[in-house]
Amino acid sequence: MKIHKIKGYINSIFIAEYDHGLLLMDGGSPADVELIEDFCKNTLRRDVRDIKLSVVSHMHPDHSGAAPILRKKYGIKIAAFHNIDRWYCGPSGWLQHKLDCFMAQIVAWRNKTKIRKVFSKRITSPDFLLQDGQALPFFSEWTVIYTPGHTSHDIALFHKEKRILYCGDSIIHIKNKFYLPLPVIFKKKMKKSYQKLGSLKATTILLPHGSDIKTNNSQEIFSYMEKLLEEPPNRIRRRVHIFSVWSPDIWKPSIKKFLFT
Repeated sequence: MKIHKIKGYINSIFIAEYDHGLLLMDGGSPADVELIEDFCKNTLRRDVRDIKLSVVSHMHPDHSGAAPILRKKYGIKIAAFHNIDRWYCGPSGWLQHKLDCFMAQIVAWRNKTKIRKVFSKRITSPDFLLQDGQALPFFSEWTVIYTPGHTSHDIALFHKEKRILYCGDSIIHIKNKFYLPLPVIFKKKMKKSYQKLGSLKATTILLPHGSDIKTNNSQEIFSYMEKLLEEPPNRIRRRVHIFSVWSPDIWKPSIKKFLFT
């Protein structure tokens, strides 16, 4: 196995290369489709159809947008957590999807990246509905780790033998500083997710936002992330949170809890 890192539109994309096929470790954005195609054809010298599986770690457009396009063009199967399509369903989900696409473009603008297409499908319809602890289809050495907090359905991927962890947006690591994802919707669940990720004792942590991490003490890193959860949110975090609470997967459980407890 060899893992390749590609600089995408607003995040890095990882492809695990095997003789029997390629694993796209997260879905990317619509703006990344041509980049993925070019990398397969001209760098790996392989057919794009050699991608046997595209994992979607969560529904934000920079992690889910390319996968449906690649499936339509090349028949590439999609795997995601089983409840992923609740996130953008219904009228309020439609609104949240548009807000998330808009915020993704703000990130591109702040990074001084040329604005490209980021609006994606809001329903993924995965071919494989994943559960916590399940082995990935076609790539059984990778285990699915359920890590809610950023959304209700985030997953990470862990290669136990090589101690490699792809943890999606759970950690942002820029200029040797650690940051929480924007937003953290479910604080208590995020804390439990950090505890779970720390227990894996990964030695390599692959990150779509920021620099990858080589470590002999990943538990210490995730313990630090837990402490960040207790800090008062700054102005940017508060503002992003206001625009991130419209998914029915957020407000419907709150209403049920209010009415029936």
